[in-house]
Amino acid sequence: MDPVCAIGLASAVFTLMDIGTKVAKRLKELSETGDVPDVFRDIKTRLPLILSIVARTQHETQNLSLEAQEALEEVVRQCFEQASQLHEILKKVEVARGDSRLKKTLKATLSLVEEKRLQRIAAGLRDNVQLLTFLSVTPVEKGKSTSASGRRPSVPLTSYTRATGLFVVPFTRDEHFIGRASSLDSIAASFETQNRVAIAGMGGVGKSQIAIEYCYRYKDSKPDAHIFWVYGGTIARFYQGYKRIAQQLNLPGWDDPEGSILELVSSWLSSTQDDYLLVVDNADNIEHWWPGKYKSGASLDDPSKDLSKYLPDRMEDSHLLITTRDNRVASRLARKGKPIPVQPMTEAEASSLFLSKLGDERLNVNQAEVHALLDELDHLPLAVSQAAAFIQENSISIRDYTTALQGKEADEFLHEELDDARRDEDSINSVYRTLKLSYDQIKGQKPRAAELLCLLAMLDRQSIPKSLLRQIAEVTTSLGTLQSFNLVTSRAGLQSFQMHRLVQSFVRISVQRDNVAQKWQEKALACVSRDYPTEIGVGQWPDCDALAPHVHIVTGYEYKTTEARLDLAHLLCWAADFDIERGMYSQALERAKLSLEIFRELVSEGDERLAAATWLYGRLRYYHAQRATDANEAAGLLEKALSTAKYPSLTYGETAFELAHLYYDQCNEKRCLEMGKASFECWKDIEGPNSARTLDNMHDYALELALLGHEKEGISMWQEIMERCPASDASDNTKTVFTYRSMAGIAEFQGDATMAEIFYANLVRISETLYYSEHIHVLDYRLSHAEQIMRQGRLEEATRLSKAILASNSGHSEWRICAGCLQTVAECCRLEASYSEEQEYRRRILEVHEKNLGRNHRDTVDVMHDLADCYLNNYKYSEADYLYQEVISWRNAELGSTHVDTLRAIECLGVCHAHQGRDDEAIAAYLAAINRQSRPNARLLHNLCVALQHQGKWEMLEKRARELHELNDEYRHRALWSLMNALEQQDRTSEALDVRVSFLAFETHNTESQKAWRLPQSPPVRVDRRFGRMIHPRT
Repeated sequence: MDPVCAIGLASAVFTLMDIGTKVAKRLKELSETGDVPDVFRDIKTRLPLILSIVARTQHETQNLSLEAQEALEEVVRQCFEQASQLHEILKKVEVARGDSRLKKTLKATLSLVEEKRLQRIAAGLRDNVQLLTFLSVTPVEKGKSTSASGRRPSVPLTSYTRATGLFVVPFTRDEHFIGRASSLDSIAASFETQNRVAIAGMGGVGKSQIAIEYCYRYKDSKPDAHIFWVYGGTIARFYQGYKRIAQQLNLPGWDDPEGSILELVSSWLSSTQDDYLLVVDNADNIEHWWPGKYKSGASLDDPSKDLSKYLPDRMEDSHLLITTRDNRVASRLARKGKPIPVQPMTEAEASSLFLSKLGDERLNVNQAEVHALLDELDHLPLAVSQAAAFIQENSISIRDYTTALQGKEADEFLHEELDDARRDEDSINSVYRTLKLSYDQIKGQKPRAAELLCLLAMLDRQSIPKSLLRQIAEVTTSLGTLQSFNLVTSRAGLQSFQMHRLVQSFVRISVQRDNVAQKWQEKALACVSRDYPTEIGVGQWPDCDALAPHVHIVTGYEYKTTEARLDLAHLLCWAADFDIERGMYSQALERAKLSLEIFRELVSEGDERLAAATWLYGRLRYYHAQRATDANEAAGLLEKALSTAKYPSLTYGETAFELAHLYYDQCNEKRCLEMGKASFECWKDIEGPNSARTLDNMHDYALELALLGHEKEGISMWQEIMERCPASDASDNTKTVFTYRSMAGIAEFQGDATMAEIFYANLVRISETLYYSEHIHVLDYRLSHAEQIMRQGRLEEATRLSKAILASNSGHSEWRICAGCLQTVAECCRLEASYSEEQEYRRRILEVHEKNLGRNHRDTVDVMHDLADCYLNNYKYSEADYLYQEVISWRNAELGSTHVDTLRAIECLGVCHAHQGRDDEAIAAYLAAINRQSRPNARLLHNLCVALQHQGKWEMLEKRARELHELNDEYRHRALWSLMNALEQQDRTSEALDVRVSFLAFETHNTESQKAWRLPQSPPVRVDRRFGRMIHPRT
């Protein structure tokens, strides 16, 4: 006997005898105490028998072949594991002398709970008794024949040559077998062209169940064929399976202790003329099949371990079906044919399987809850069966089970053993242990692959880019190993990978148990942070999109080391920048805030990284501002970033850019123009006067100048941009965009809507080639194009284009485009005097703003004012009154009582009161607005005069009419009319006559009737140039 093998066997026997004796003694004591489950008595009978056989066989091993010795050692180790489990259970249920009655009752109950586990142990012991009996032999002296020793050589039975139609499959047929038609059809089709077929898939995917069903179908189609089943998970069980075949066939020499059972059966399988199907199930360990290539050590030259050579070679009408979780084993054993992949069940198959396992409880299930659970289990048959059994046995709801899987209790649920008579006794019946078997094999064969699996589990399980792993050692071969075990699958031409949901759960639980989760989380963060683009342009969007789900995962972990936390802060900054590009401002704000908090804690005050993080957070606070105080806080953050940032630098230039827009919204003209100029001057110092970013910032500064009334300066700057474009480092397409954008600005601010329309049409065409048809910039230019058409009076066309843009933007996160389209359509309705239709669009605009900005945001309040104006035009005075009151209240508090928008709302409220005949309230509103103005407004004075005339307040009317007469030629005719009426009502006939003469002599082109002069005049509609609004950050 090989010395190494002898030592291993002796050690195994010693440990078994030690613990087995203890367990046998405890079982005897337990059975004497009273009523115990029958399974204890069964085990009590069989365990001493096993110990006796092992003790006797230990002294006879010199007469065993090498393969039998290996098989014996494996069986002894299995017995030891079973005895150890018994020892553990007995500790729980054994009644001590001092135990109370309650404690005794509890232990008795526990013994009943453990009964299923004990039954599995008892079944294993029964099989091991049989196998040990096969291996037990009578000593044979060297040089003597077997007949001399008293044993007769076995003689083949007379029926041997007719021993056809054997069915050696240790599983009954599943009468409720579900689905898998494609897999079964693929096996049958493959056997038409080849004798060996392998099916491969991850553990628990149902390979063995498919093989069992195929055995019965094969037998139905070929009743005279033999069907053999061999378990290939261990060498001992493979040997046992072959010995059972030899025994069933009564092959000559099957009971000869010096003969080789493996060679005997292999020879028969390769030479017989009988039809047969041989199934080798769970051929998972590649080291058992080719030890010389995949395992190092003393066993390299041990022929008994090379199982591949014992599979039949020459088969005429017979077939070999292999099931394995390792694609490498499948490919090599199948030889000519490719392995048939077994995937998780379809949703319909998984649902049918789950409901069939629930029994009567399936009648009351909620289909939505079943669907959610099956999605969580990814339709893995073992997991589905395990879930159904757990739910049924523990009387918990499907929803509670699903919730537990997603939480900290997943470990317990995945560990639960499934009692399934249709799975091999050595097959692991829990999802966790099934996956652990694959993991342990990988860890033993290729540790780098196991490490890679831990890393992948810390990422999002779907679409893991291979580029993310480029700096990982041995990544290609490691990925190959993981794919061989079907733990990861490739996508998109091997450029990305995905992992089964339960595989990810298992690995995360495992690393948590081993206290190395933090290590792999940090490695995952480092990979994503290293691969994420630091400057995000259009060309980087696909990369950012691909990394987005992994960013979401790794930024959700908690990190302790300074290095990892700095990596996290940088990644949060970059990801927030991309979130802005996608219009996901809320998520960007959260990430920017966390990034700033980390940098504040870990870097010094003057660090440029802190300045950049402060700029980013301030920028997002500005985008997300809902009140004036929010905008002020954003301005404070940006000013701090500006003071900290170095000049010239990217942070300085971008901070000045954001401040310019913020101060524009706050109507701070001086500071807006200072920051706008500082921004493009900074980029000019960094990259030169003709760089793309310099020209881009020049455009923004030109826009600010034009919007604030400095049209000539703005137009001059746009002209300068066009002159510099030819010498710019920008691409040809970008130069064209700059040119058309400048020409569009010039045309729009010169009031040439026709030319502006042409330039915007060209911008739409070019931007569609640079981006895609639904990109934010494309939609923005299309909307500007529609607005120019509206300004030309082509209202129907403008409405149609705006509605088309609205449809294109559906489902996109950029809500401002949606609001802009609704605004254009509403404005077209107003110009057509379709106030009822306008009203509906104004309401929709308000809903969009309230949803995205809240009711107290300045933009929302402006929209409320527009809706109130629409109500006023549509004679819905009470609705208009209510909204005007709310608008005035907000603007008084947030913008101040003298702000131009506040005064306009007060005047509109006065007009609304006047139309309702509430002239006293109208007069109060007009006077409130006039008293807050440094210079009286002519229209406002006219409306006051109308109300005073209705109230008969002639003296005050005379005073205000004279003010109006001196103020404005446009309203002088109306002022003379009001003054004449005031004097006449005061019986100052002579003065009234003089005024009448002036009134009649006053030449005017005003064709309005005197009736119109008796009505209040609404302020002109507030028209914002959306062209100048910062609806989306520039790229």
